[in-house]
Amino acid sequence: MLAAGLPVSFFLTSLSQFFIVGSFFLEGSFKAKFKNFIGNKAAVLLTLLWLFHLFGMLWTSDIDEGLKDLRIKLPLLILPIVLAGSGPLNKNQFNIVLGVFIAAVFGGSLVSVAVYNGFIQKELHSIRDIFIFNVSHIRFALFVCLSIFILFKTLIYKYLQKSYVSAAGLLALTIWFLYFLVFIESITGILILIFTVLVNLIWLAWRTKGVAIKGFIILTVLLIPLFIFSEVRSILSEYNVRQDYPADIDAKTESGNPYVTLDDNVLFENGYPIWAYVCEEELRPQWNSISSIKYDSLDEREQPIRFTLIRFLASKGLKKDAEAIKSLSKDEVKSIEKGIANVKYQNLSNTRIRLIQIVWEIDQYKKGLNPSGHSVTQRFEFWKAAIGIIKENPLSGVGTGDMPEAYKEQYNKTDSKLSEKFRLRAHNQYLAFGVGLGIPLLLFFIFLLLYSLLSKENKKDYLFRSFWFIAVLSMLTEDTLETQTGVTFFAFFLCFFLFSKPEKQTA
Repeated sequence: MLAAGLPVSFFLTSLSQFFIVGSFFLEGSFKAKFKNFIGNKAAVLLTLLWLFHLFGMLWTSDIDEGLKDLRIKLPLLILPIVLAGSGPLNKNQFNIVLGVFIAAVFGGSLVSVAVYNGFIQKELHSIRDIFIFNVSHIRFALFVCLSIFILFKTLIYKYLQKSYVSAAGLLALTIWFLYFLVFIESITGILILIFTVLVNLIWLAWRTKGVAIKGFIILTVLLIPLFIFSEVRSILSEYNVRQDYPADIDAKTESGNPYVTLDDNVLFENGYPIWAYVCEEELRPQWNSISSIKYDSLDEREQPIRFTLIRFLASKGLKKDAEAIKSLSKDEVKSIEKGIANVKYQNLSNTRIRLIQIVWEIDQYKKGLNPSGHSVTQRFEFWKAAIGIIKENPLSGVGTGDMPEAYKEQYNKTDSKLSEKFRLRAHNQYLAFGVGLGIPLLLFFIFLLLYSLLSKENKKDYLFRSFWFIAVLSMLTEDTLETQTGVTFFAFFLCFFLFSKPEKQTA
């Protein structure tokens, strides 16, 4: 139930843990279970993480928020005790759980694509809206990444067993998940996948004795980062192009209306200045005559469509007047309505578009513009706020339940440019621990993560190693353990791969 619920059902995710705890007590053998748990250092350390949050209630003023946080993080207490106390599963049970998880992720991906294509009706403003199971697109991307690594190991096993039909089916499913990761524009998921692949390749190269195979793996490890670097460099070179576009402040439209040209050397699209030759007196009525989304309304991405339109016209090197709108094709009008702000974006892959948008976000942020609503650069403001709070409360943090108020005060203190609704928490789990319970707990958490990977044979276990890197990397840009789904994902699979793996399971 837990493996099935994580990707598609918040209700099942919660309910399953009641069944897990209930069966744990009904089964009895408490003395043996307690001995198993106490004898497992990783399990004890993981439960201490929750107990430290309980201890943090002593200097918390917002008790309700603190209790909410303790409830969300309960999997850190429950799952280590139950799974470490119960001992390992047999091979068939272990594989069934993994199979159910992959089936649920696959089902969730199919439903999301159905939503995108209109088979399931839902108002969409961005690709994130296709997820209807109360699971964020970033969390789901982590599930997809883990599924890919599980599938790959099973695929290799089936191939070596000469079960070619099964291997072909597993390969097709792996390709689907890779496609889906690109389809949902999850740069975070893609980067985590690539980095984890590189780690596994480096490990394989170190373990491989054959010179030719070792050389091929090392070459692959070098070529992947070079390809990424080349792609980013290509985007930067295109982005930094500036067109020769002199502004005539006395120019008028064909209808004799004056243009407005701002003295702005900051905003460009395809090298053309955005705020040169703008006549909103003509743009408004002309756009309203061809589009059902009015000029002063929002596009499908919930952005002011007037800005999307002006940016799109600028990207074509056009003046922003009635004649420019008349020159737009029907497909271009639809693109603007969808929130596409650059003519080039119509013919690029979603991943490349997202990379260009990230470059644009960072460039605007460096020039002092408001990062509100931009997923990458507003994180810089989140991290600044978190670091500021930690500096003021380095040893004990602000307490388990006082983080929301602490962030609010910090944003006000620094007069952050972020709009009120975008003044969020750190979106970095390591900083989140530092804010809540201080640097000592942050160091304890890092120690716990390293201990779980480096102790005994864990680092040799392909599935555990892959999951570990997925989880640890996700915490750099997300508060992974601050949501029910995120903390359950981390606690369950960490314990599952550490304590439930069949004893004779090979790496």
